[in-house]
Amino acid sequence: MLDPYKMVVVNIVSSIVLTSGLLLFKRIFPKRKVNLFFLLLLISILPIISVFRFGDYESGDFNIHIYRIMSFYDSLSEGNIMPSWAGELNATYGNPLFIFNYSLPYYIISLFHFIGLSFIASTKIYLGLTLFLSGIFMYAWIKELSGNKLAAFTSAIFYIFSPYHLIDVHFRGTLGESTIFLLLPLLFLSITQYFKNKRLIYLALISLFIDLQFLSHPLLASVFLGIEILYVIFLSLNSKELRSFIAINIALLIGIIASSPAWISFIIYSPYTFKIPPLADNIVTINFFQHLFFSPWRFGLLFQGPNGELAHLIGYTQLFVSVTSILILLFKKFPKKIQVHYVFWITLCLITLLFMSPLSNFIWHYVNNISPMLVVFGRLSLAISFLTSIIAGYFVLILLNLKIKKIFVYLLVTITIGYTILNWGHRRVIPEINDDLLMKNIWKSSATEGPSYFANTKWADKSGLWFDKRPQKPLDVLEGKGLVKQINRTSTKHMYKVVAETPIVIRENTLYFPGWEMKSNGKKIHIYPDEKGIVNTRLPKGLQHVEFVYDDILPYKISKIIAISVFSILFILVVLLL
Repeated sequence: MLDPYKMVVVNIVSSIVLTSGLLLFKRIFPKRKVNLFFLLLLISILPIISVFRFGDYESGDFNIHIYRIMSFYDSLSEGNIMPSWAGELNATYGNPLFIFNYSLPYYIISLFHFIGLSFIASTKIYLGLTLFLSGIFMYAWIKELSGNKLAAFTSAIFYIFSPYHLIDVHFRGTLGESTIFLLLPLLFLSITQYFKNKRLIYLALISLFIDLQFLSHPLLASVFLGIEILYVIFLSLNSKELRSFIAINIALLIGIIASSPAWISFIIYSPYTFKIPPLADNIVTINFFQHLFFSPWRFGLLFQGPNGELAHLIGYTQLFVSVTSILILLFKKFPKKIQVHYVFWITLCLITLLFMSPLSNFIWHYVNNISPMLVVFGRLSLAISFLTSIIAGYFVLILLNLKIKKIFVYLLVTITIGYTILNWGHRRVIPEINDDLLMKNIWKSSATEGPSYFANTKWADKSGLWFDKRPQKPLDVLEGKGLVKQINRTSTKHMYKVVAETPIVIRENTLYFPGWEMKSNGKKIHIYPDEKGIVNTRLPKGLQHVEFVYDDILPYKISKIIAISVFSILFILVVLLL
């Protein structure tokens, strides 16, 4: 195991080398301006160096996702274009994980693995790319929005080094949220560009990015859809363009339709899933001021506590910029165009903070009564990261308008980078863990996740939601006499030869769920769940060729067909219009 704090030394040395190189450049070429975009690329490498250490590094969801991706990849290899059933998880009893879990990161990581990379390496590359590219895309959008490279550079730095962004990559290892960080600037850039240029390609991109957003994290996508619609309304009112408003909303709707399997699954399959117990009345349980404004560990410079606690820290420079912006709005006058945009983003930020505070408990309680799966207040820190980064860009515009020297901006950027340095991957690395070892343990991965209700069925044993022991046989004879021989087994198709000397009762060691169907000698037979939610059935005397096959129920299958069709059209349209 590697000492995690050795990584802090590496981070400091890397930062010093980069800073020294920058100072040397200015010394040799004093009249040449530093290319801010190129500088952004170099700085963006700093927080992801640790990701590419050899071995498996500790994080909340890193290994959990690898287990799931392994099962997802196997299902893809079997010909399932849009996998539904995770056959290797839950002690090989399986579960309908992929019906509910986001899929876009899994597709991309599976592609990396297909070209020869390990699952661990593929996941690291994906996390590193999301962090690296998110800053580039934020730079592109803010530059288009403001017309100022320094503002764009500042927003990108604030975005990359926002505490919650670093938490997602280094502490939580959450693939879905990291992908949302990547997609948001692209979607907002497309919306901005359409209002400026009215080109069809931007409508196609809006639809495509909305689709990908829901495939990355349906719950967060729903939250940001509201922000995106508000942004469209804001631009429409400013430009007084009703046609653009209608066109973009149609594009958003097409994207939502294209992503239908990601959200309609919660509607279609809700009658068959485990009912999550209601949350407590005091749903927002975080210490608002402590965890949002000050991390109590290591003088606030370390976002993780000694027992794995995470602070949803806004960030010190982010907080400074936001508060100062409000004061500037109250006491200074500046161009109306900047002011209107400034007020819009600050207002959204304040509203988001309100939803994260205990004052919003009554709202979340109401949402919880509708569907506990929709309660996402803790993840709104992602929205705060996004909004404060935009505010930082406009803050620079205001400073330049007030004739404040650029050195103040560079100092602000330096502090934003520097105070997060302890969080660039100080998690320990375990070199001994590799794909082979994880593959051997994939069957017990669900049980090690804790008492999670996610993707479990209503027939599951309430005293033990997940299985922690593999069945000795894929099919057991419970009553009567008979011999069983397994002919073939994939995640969604199990084939047996059964010789029943008497009528028998069998247990097919798979979790019961709608979509599973059993046939004996080509004739459909009735299956039912036992007290643990496992498939049982009765077979008559004689030779039986038994097929046990999973297929999505019809409404969900239709949503998949629509999704593939619309996505294909959008993708082809974007390629043709480029």
